[in-house]
Amino acid sequence: MPIDFGKMLNDAVKGVSDFVDKAGKDITKALDQNGDGHLDISDFHAFQAKNQATQEENQRKADLERLKPMFQEDFKEDEFVLPKMIRVAGIDKAHADSAACKGSVGYKSVMDDMTVVTIFRDYVDGFGLSFYPELENGVFYVDPCDRDHYVSLDDYFSFLKMQRVAELQRIAQSLGAKHFRVISRERTQAMSSSSIDAAASVKAVGQGGGAGYSHSESNSSMTSMSIEAEMRFPGHAPIKPELHYLKKEINVINLIEMRMDPLSPLQHQHISIEMINSSGIKVKDAVKIDAMMKAMKVSANTSIISEAQNEAKRILEYEIEF
Repeated sequence: MPIDFGKMLNDAVKGVSDFVDKAGKDITKALDQNGDGHLDISDFHAFQAKNQATQEENQRKADLERLKPMFQEDFKEDEFVLPKMIRVAGIDKAHADSAACKGSVGYKSVMDDMTVVTIFRDYVDGFGLSFYPELENGVFYVDPCDRDHYVSLDDYFSFLKMQRVAELQRIAQSLGAKHFRVISRERTQAMSSSSIDAAASVKAVGQGGGAGYSHSESNSSMTSMSIEAEMRFPGHAPIKPELHYLKKEINVINLIEMRMDPLSPLQHQHISIEMINSSGIKVKDAVKIDAMMKAMKVSANTSIISEAQNEAKRILEYEIEF
């Protein structure tokens, strides 16, 4: 049977025509913004505006995810609590230029299980917070005894030491001491180690393997640093003091209870206080803080890890006489 090339060509042309017609109708339907079945300049402007709005919304969502701005209403939510670590800074260019961040008073930075809130300097006064030594741009950590008081990380450990020494002074005065002294000491650790591996030179009788031995020794000593406080009083009947920074120190609690006991013959007491126990930043916290500051590209005068490690070596010796 002869092939009808003319019919094949007509069918192909008709197929293409039907496809173009259908495609044209689909495009017209997609671009017809006012639903009149025709394309005109008003449809073009409406489509352009819709496309721009979609792009702006996508950009807004991307900025919210990337810049994590915070607004006044975020801080007023019942479940919201400021994190232990906050930063005070001027608004940066990225937040200032973003439409999604318009009206924001700060932003949050999150790394693993740690969150830091940066508050823009112009809005800090509205939070009802107090700062030590004073409010400046920088990084602050919460006072362990006052949730609304933040201390500069550069001064954190010296501030807590000052507060604990002052509290020991008030304790002595309240308990009616005649004399007290606070000495700050630091534990130094000298490590000596020896290790013998006999595998290469000595073999146990009847065994093909080697015998090994290792041994290590450590010694620690206390080096006196300084007398932090010393006073004499005429003495009086004891008044129970209120504890803040030392409220979890068992030695201090026992001292107060014994002094307040009217049957107690207590005349002299000497106790040691491990400073890391009442510190607001432990070594494990310091590791996270240093990592977060590095991620935020914030410089500090010293490593918080090294400060916390030094704090773990320090004690306060408290001697009191009645």
